[in-house]
Amino acid sequence: MPSESCENLQVIRKTYEKLVFGWELALKKKKYKNEANVATNNTKMDYTQKKYTELMEATGRGDYRLMNNISKGSILRHDVDKSCSKALKMAKLEAGKKVKSTYYFRVPKTFDAEAIDEIYRLGHEIGYHYEALDKAKGDYKKAIELFKKEWALFKRWKAKTICMHGNPLTKWDNRDLWKKYDFKKLGVQAEAYLSLDFNKINYFTDTGRKWNDEKSSAKDKTGSKLAKINNTDELISKIRKKEVKRFCILTHPERWNDDIHLWVKELVWQKAKNVGKRMIK
Repeated sequence: MPSESCENLQVIRKTYEKLVFGWELALKKKKYKNEANVATNNTKMDYTQKKYTELMEATGRGDYRLMNNISKGSILRHDVDKSCSKALKMAKLEAGKKVKSTYYFRVPKTFDAEAIDEIYRLGHEIGYHYEALDKAKGDYKKAIELFKKEWALFKRWKAKTICMHGNPLTKWDNRDLWKKYDFKKLGVQAEAYLSLDFNKINYFTDTGRKWNDEKSSAKDKTGSKLAKINNTDELISKIRKKEVKRFCILTHPERWNDDIHLWVKELVWQKAKNVGKRMIK
């Protein structure tokens, strides 16, 4: 990866951090009180907990856990990249709608055993969001040993599936580990990308805070063509109209906020990341 691209990304990050700080300062001074009310009450605002609740109402109650729907059925998958507390909040939301889904956790970034215990007790599937090849800087031997060590932690929740974490700032694809090793020999029954036939299931991802935006996705790739979706309302409409028969929906819990401060932070940070991803490419 060119060092110039990394430097540019850091500049962009600092710029957007200033924007976030400005928004927070304005909110504290109540200059944007109306905007705050809009964020918490307006059902048309996207990437909120309320909007995600609408999505749950569209999918309907059911078992959307990956392990139980590899060959048939629909899947709701959550990559917990940053916030375990946000994952727990989303898990409770789903449980209230009689929905069961799958949550993938990073080690140690989002590995909060107590919170994961609670999510598991709600009936959700727990899985390992691995990034061993990144951590080992491309050394396959070190990576597989690290994978084994971290994968063992998930026995507590009877984990059966894994999902790679895609870091846009590294040159490695963690899925490549399985070109050299067989994950099934390690007690893994399925990998969220490699074990699904995406020619037979519609994939929807909020990576980059834009549904199915391939330009904002460095490594969240399935090899199949993604449907064009402009916002969550469009996805809800397609599901309700049964235009989508079988789906796999990926969301990142930290992306969905009713709190205006967190909503704005996530908005501007994702914009910064998306610019950086394009620069790196």
